Amino acid sequence: MSAPQVAPGRTRRSWHRVWRMLRSRPRLLGSVLAMVLVFALAPRSLAWSTRALIGWDSGVLLYLGVCWRMMARADLGRLRARAHRQDEGRSVVLVVTSLCIAASFAAIAAELHGLGDHAASNPLRLCLAGVTVLLSWVVTQVVMALHYAGEFYSDPKAEGGLAFPGGEHEPNYLDFLYFSFTMGAAAQTSDVAVTSRGMRRLVLAHTILAFLFNTTILALAVNVGASVI
Repeated sequence: MSAPQVAPGRTRRSWHRVWRMLRSRPRLLGSVLAMVLVFALAPRSLAWSTRALIGWDSGVLLYLGVCWRMMARADLGRLRARAHRQDEGRSVVLVVTSLCIAASFAAIAAELHGLGDHAASNPLRLCLAGVTVLLSWVVTQVVMALHYAGEFYSDPKAEGGLAFPGGEHEPNYLDFLYFSFTMGAAAQTSDVAVTSRGMRRLVLAHTILAFLFNTTILALAVNVGASVI
């Protein structure tokens, strides 16, 4: 039996969607390229896990920096335009981000593996692991804040999904960051109400991700503490 053939037109449309997603996210693409570049240029004398963590941290710092600059300069009109332009592919970015964060934790585990009684004599490796955990947690909340903004403003005919206190009907990036960091730290919606099915799905995904993330951090902390003691 011959393998099913993929129509050329369908393939072209798929590549066109991928290109549109990458073109609308130059910050993400540039940060990924920076990670790869730093990893490739790091001294070969370092362990692969060390080079991987340094590359990851460099890319995350670049991404957080450009996101902060974008958020600080964005008015409501720019926020709406960005949400409409990046409506397609948000779920793909969420999956890719989750996989990258999982890979960073795998590199942390490899970095800390075998330290044992020598953990206290390797403060730089411990600090690198700690910084990576912190940056991974922060970038997770920033990515989710961008997703919340996109979900809120993606459909101009049905905007909403989150009800902020004080009757705030046109929230900005700071409002979405507040909600995202609260979810990431406490895994609860605080004083913001979720009012749409699409937003509830996104909050559910964020809650599961936050639980897995915080559980992994706790397991790493116990492992490092046991090694030092």
